[in-house]
Amino acid sequence: MTKITMQPPVCAPNVNEFMLNADYWIEKTPNTKKLILNEEEIVNFNKKSFSKMKSIGFQEWLYDLEIYPETITRESLLMTMKTYSSEHVFPEKACYDIHGNLIGQNVKDEIIRQSNFINIPDEITVKWGMLVKREDVRAYPNSTVFSENPEDINFDLFQLTVLSVGTPVAILHHSRNDQWIYIQSMIYKGWVQKKNIALAKNKKDVFTYVNSKHFLMVAESRVETEPNPFIPEISNILFQMGDRIPLIDFDKIPESIPSNHLHAQSPQGCYVVEIPVKDKKGYLKFKMALIARSNDVSEGYLIYTRENIIRQAFKLLGERYGWNGMFKRRDCSQLVMNVYRTMNILLPSFTRMQELGVAGKSIEFSGSIKKREKVFEELQPGDSIHLKGHVVMYLGRLGKNHYIIHSGAGYGIKDKDDKIKPVTVHGIFISEVHQWLMSKRKSYLEAFTTAQKYR
Repeated sequence: MTKITMQPPVCAPNVNEFMLNADYWIEKTPNTKKLILNEEEIVNFNKKSFSKMKSIGFQEWLYDLEIYPETITRESLLMTMKTYSSEHVFPEKACYDIHGNLIGQNVKDEIIRQSNFINIPDEITVKWGMLVKREDVRAYPNSTVFSENPEDINFDLFQLTVLSVGTPVAILHHSRNDQWIYIQSMIYKGWVQKKNIALAKNKKDVFTYVNSKHFLMVAESRVETEPNPFIPEISNILFQMGDRIPLIDFDKIPESIPSNHLHAQSPQGCYVVEIPVKDKKGYLKFKMALIARSNDVSEGYLIYTRENIIRQAFKLLGERYGWNGMFKRRDCSQLVMNVYRTMNILLPSFTRMQELGVAGKSIEFSGSIKKREKVFEELQPGDSIHLKGHVVMYLGRLGKNHYIIHSGAGYGIKDKDDKIKPVTVHGIFISEVHQWLMSKRKSYLEAFTTAQKYR
């Protein structure tokens, strides 16, 4: 019987419906189930990445927080802030908020005042905390969207990245009104709202939780803890692909949460996990919560194979583009980071750092189209490919064409006057490498700089 397609998919040029299925790329690729690195080799890979990032001065974008110093100097903090959060890099040009309104100078002045540079002490004792809610990391202590264009609210100059529930952070500074905290996480530094951080009484409590040997790995785009009308702080807590959630030992599982409550939910059909919450004084404690077993989660990391890389990437196909984690979605580098995190490959959340600072093998694209096409002979599905300000994931070859999956703004097509017409996507999509870029008379292939093999 012929299958009737009720709604054919919208695709980029030279992309067909069968290409939207992960199994197609998995089945046509040899040895997709072959282990790329084992657990011990992955640990060593991550150590090499931490070391390489430090050696080239990019430590703050992939930091081994367990060795963070107990104290830092005022000069050291100001140097950390220099990239995105200092007075000197604050945007002087016109900027617009989420409603397209011009942001006044008084708002800008107040943000600088709240950054509290004047009250940074000469020596800072590092404190520790943990995220109790998925949280944006901002360049400055303010949640206002700062867009360069009143119509382009997809891109917020102040949005740096997003951190997961359970993320440990080194606390380095606070805003003047004490509503924001400047932190260093494993993948970024910046300002987060104090209300979403639980303060730790000691560093050990933080890393005992983080290093739990028994955990769930979120393998789908997003999951939530089950709603709990009796304990709001454990209800509908959002986790996304690559998040690690510690499991409760079986002998500690209660009959229900809360226990001995006739109308509470039992753990039947659920995993019982431990999540961070704040006590009445704002300090870190942990509570049990439930995650339905019907969710796509793994007990421990996924094994590191080509099949798993491809399958994880396709679970995100069609999702909206989210600049640095906006809209609870992903941009290009976070797509790659989240996919690889499910297999315990730790990558920065910034495109340039993924290209320059991570262990593994780097392969250069240069020269003619033929020379560039020859590079694909060294690549396998799941390898990442960089161009200026963007990263894509290689899928494979069909005929003379090579295909990629990525989170991007769109692409270009030639109109009848031989001009490049931009086509908006602003989502995760598949395209062919000879496709024109959205804003330049150049193909993706011509713009590629390097490919990365994380092994």
